This record gives sequence, C-alpha cells and structure tokens, in this order.
Amino acid sequence: MKKILLAAMLLALPVSDFVVTTAQAQGKGRHDEGRQRNRGGSAPAAEEVRYPNASRQEPARRTGERTMRQIVSAFDAMNADNNERAKATLEGLTGNSRLTDYERSLVHQGLGQIAYESEDLDGAIAEWNRALDANGLSNNDHYRIMYQIAQLQLSEERYGEALASLDRFLAETRDTGHEPQALKGNALYRMERYDEAIAALDRAIAANAADPTLFELKMASLYEKEDFQGAAGVLEEMVRRWPDEPKHRINLAQMYIQADDYDRALGILQTARREGRLTQADHWRQLYQLLSYADQPGEAAGAIEDGIAAGTLPADAATLRALGDNLYRAERVDQAIAAYGRAAEQTTDSGRIDQQRGHLLVEQERYAEAKEALTRALAKGNLEDEGMAYVLLGEAEQGLGNTAAARTAFQRAQASGSETARGHARIRLQNM
Repeated sequence: MKKILLAAMLLALPVSDFVVTTAQAQGKGRHDEGRQRNRGGSAPAAEEVRYPNASRQEPARRTGERTMRQIVSAFDAMNADNNERAKATLEGLTGNSRLTDYERSLVHQGLGQIAYESEDLDGAIAEWNRALDANGLSNNDHYRIMYQIAQLQLSEERYGEALASLDRFLAETRDTGHEPQALKGNALYRMERYDEAIAALDRAIAANAADPTLFELKMASLYEKEDFQGAAGVLEEMVRRWPDEPKHRINLAQMYIQADDYDRALGILQTARREGRLTQADHWRQLYQLLSYADQPGEAAGAIEDGIAAGTLPADAATLRALGDNLYRAERVDQAIAAYGRAAEQTTDSGRIDQQRGHLLVEQERYAEAKEALTRALAKGNLEDEGMAYVLLGEAEQGLGNTAAARTAFQRAQASGSETARGHARIRLQNM
C-alpha cells in the first residue's frame, strides 16, 4: 500500500521555461528597472505576487548591459535546445566579480535548469541553492526554486533535506496553500514520522479538501501506525466525498478486514458485487473468503462461480479448490467432487486435491472413480498424509470387491509414519 500511495502523492517536478522567460522579461541592455522607465520605456507587466506574506524583502533587480546581454543570449540558446552553448556562456560568467546579485542568481538558476534537463539532479540542486544564496531573484522565483529543490530532494529520497527545505519555505513565505503541506506530509510519511505527517496532511486538507490524494496519504499514515479504525474513518470520509469512485469502497472494505470488522467489510463487497464494481481478482477472493468465514459456504461458492464467469477470477487450481471446499460445506457434494476434479487436472506436483476428491468419492460409494483419484494422488506424491491415502485406496478396493488389493493398501498404510493411518488400517485388517 505504501508504495502505491507514495507514487500517487509525489508531486510532478517542474520542467518549465520560467527560468528563461524571467530573464528575457528584463530586456537587453538595461541596468535596472528605474533606468528603463527613465528612458521612456515601459516597465514589464507585473507578475502576480504569489507570496504576499513573505518575510523576505523584494530585492532590486540591478543589471549590467553587457553581462545581461550574455545571460539573455544563454537563455535564448536554452529555448533553442542548445544547452551546450548556454552552459558554456553561463559557466563563463560564474567567475565574473561584476555580476549583480540578480544576475548571479539568474546564472545559477539557468545552470540548475540545464543540469536538471540532463538528469544531473545533484548538480541541479547545487546550482539552485547557489541561486538562492545569491539572493537576487524576485520572491516569486526565489521561493519557486526553493520549492523545486524540496520536490527534487524528496524524489531522490533525501527526506531530511527535503523536510528542511520545506520548513524554510513555509517559515519564510508563510504560505497557507495545501501543496507545501502535502509535500511535507509526504516527506514525514517516508521518514516514518506518522503523527507529524498526519498533522501536516490535516493542514493540507483544511486548505483543499477536494484532493483525494491528501486523504489517501493520511489514511496510509494511520495504517502504518496500525490505527485501522482511524484509517477506516478516513476512507469513510472519502466514500462520502467521492461516492462514485469504486476504489475507495474497496479500500474501505479492506481496512475493515484489517480492523477485524468483517460484517461491514462483507456488506461493502456485496454491494460492489451487485453494482458490478469488483474489477480485480483480489476483490472476489476477499468476498468469497469473508462469506466462507461468515459460515455462508453456498454464497461463497456462488461468488467464486460469478467471479470466474465475469472473467476476473482465474479458474486456477487454488480457486477451484476453494470452490470445492465451499460446495462440500454447503452439502453439494457432487458439485464439490467436480470442482476438485477440475482443480486436480491443473496440479502435477501434488496429489492433495486428488486425495481430497478420492475421499469424497469413497463417501459417495463411487469406488471406481475413487480408486482412480487415489492412485493418481499417490503417484503425484507430496501428500499431507500418505498413510491415509492408502487407507482410502483400501476402502475403494474393498468396495470394488478387490480383497487382495485392499489388504495390500491397508498393509502399506499400517507401515506408514501416520499414527492415524496405522490405527485405521489395523482395524480394517482385523475385520477382513
């Protein structure tokens, strides 16, 4: 469960071009925004302030005409998919002592993007941290990079570093959105700090209760704490919020099973069966196992047959044996024998199902079929009690009037290591 939920919760890492457009928006040959306006030009369109409560002051974006021209040229190369040229230009600027803080941040931001696109994730994180250290970007870009670093650290399983990045991001931005809290909950979950993960996820849910992945990760945290009732409560809420999503109902049934609340689990699975929402073999298995546990073997057998007919439950040896078991318990012996026969046909490394079938055939006094089944069982081997197989074979031979063959079978049972078989064989030999 954990892996599935983590995959669902891992937020996509951005591969956007905001690095490029940020630089290009500054224009070429401009020393700062005030000078541009003094020259009669128009200021760039104001970007929406994404972090209005940030503690960091917006820095001045001062640039030099020549260095900015080189930076914009590098970003033009990036836009043209010529990262090699862009990297050479930007790396050539890293030692330039005349770069402003803003320009130095742009240089490392661009180098981080190039490293990211070449799958050098450690390099991307290092360059983006240098961009933050230069402290020259707008709050929007500065904190966007900080958040990207946290995402990348999480994807690289550097959970402690991701958590530190997120805590810094939240402390400085005072962001109240759900995404950073969701990412923090994810990091804490992976660090097995489940109570803290739940607290972060509760904050995320309070900010955006429309995202089911937040509930899923909270449920997983409760599950890992073995608080199955709490996890079931989260799933109940998910069912209320998203009643048309079948997986939430199935997950709720599974959680009730974990909490030993079998009646409620069975009710959910029966409803899903009527609505045609049992879409996986495991769902059908859980249903028929619960029905069998609830002492409803006939219903369990019906569920197995329906699952096979739907093409969802495989008609393999294990399933057919379960069908035989439940049919026998439901006193539908002839059908149980048939189910065991189908199961035995698929089993070559064990004669246990053949022995089970042979036992029922002896009980039904179908001795010729019983002899055949028990002979097959002994030939396949790997029996739980070989001695009892010989006892049953002796009874089949007796039923067919084959006294000598029956005696031989009982003698072999008496020589076996099974105390139970030896006792049965001794009595039968005394009565022959």
